[in-house]
Parts: sequence; C-alpha cells; structure tokens
Amino acid sequence: MRRDNTTRYYVYWKRVAYGLASLGIPIGKKRDAAIPQCVIESGQIIPFIRGIYHAEGSIYRRYSKQYKGHAKVHDNLLTIQIRMKLSTLMHQIREEITKLGIRVNRLTEREGVYTLRITSQLMISRFLDLIGPRYKKSPRQANL
Repeated sequence: MRRDNTTRYYVYWKRVAYGLASLGIPIGKKRDAAIPQCVIESGQIIPFIRGIYHAEGSIYRRYSKQYKGHAKVHDNLLTIQIRMKLSTLMHQIREEITKLGIRVNRLTEREGVYTLRITSQLMISRFLDLIGPRYKKSPRQANL
C-alpha cells in the first residue's frame, strides 16, 4: 500500500506479465485506462462496475448550501458518485451503466478529475439492486 492509497505489484516473470497483458490488464504506469475487451465480451461488466464503485465510489445524502456556512442536508435524498482521473474509463463506465438501463447525470470534469453522479432516487435504487455493492450502504440501509 502506497501513500496515495494505491497498490503496486511488481511482476518479474515475463510469462506472467504477458499473460496479464493478453487479458487487457494495463502494465506500467498509465495516465488513462479503458475497460479490458475481455471483460465486456465475457459479460462481466456488472462485477467490474461493482469493483470500480468499491474503489472509487460513494453514496451520500444530498445537500445544498443555502448560504455560506449553512449546508442543508436532505435526509430522504441520496446521491451515488464515482470520481477518478481516468477519462476513457469514466466515459466507458457511463456508457455501460446507461446500457444497463440506469440513467446517470452528465459526466463532469474539474481540474482533471471526472465525476459521475446518479441523483434520481429510482435510478439509485436500480443501481443498488442491479450492481449490488456490498461494502458501502446507504444511510437508509445502515439503520436496518
């Protein structure tokens, strides 16, 4: 585990490295990444999105700032958010989530960080049911 909250693996066997590369796993430090074609072809996109959500996603209560220093929290409204710097991967994730019938907000970019949000409560429910994240629960589920 590194200081920037990432894990780095060193593979010294050429055969293992080529095997990982043949699966579409990026090798070396990358500025951008994409969903490996073998994941899309094998129909494993839902577990892939679940893994991305576990690593880079969050669910929180929606809030708005009425005026400086006073945030209004909406107890009954949730937001799902995924943030990362990988442009191609974020565009692909948005496209794949949309193909699953989940409507997402516009993909935004600020200072090189891309943010994908789902704010429709019906779509959040569909995301939780279909993708089935296990580790991060909504505030409603935490009280159960």
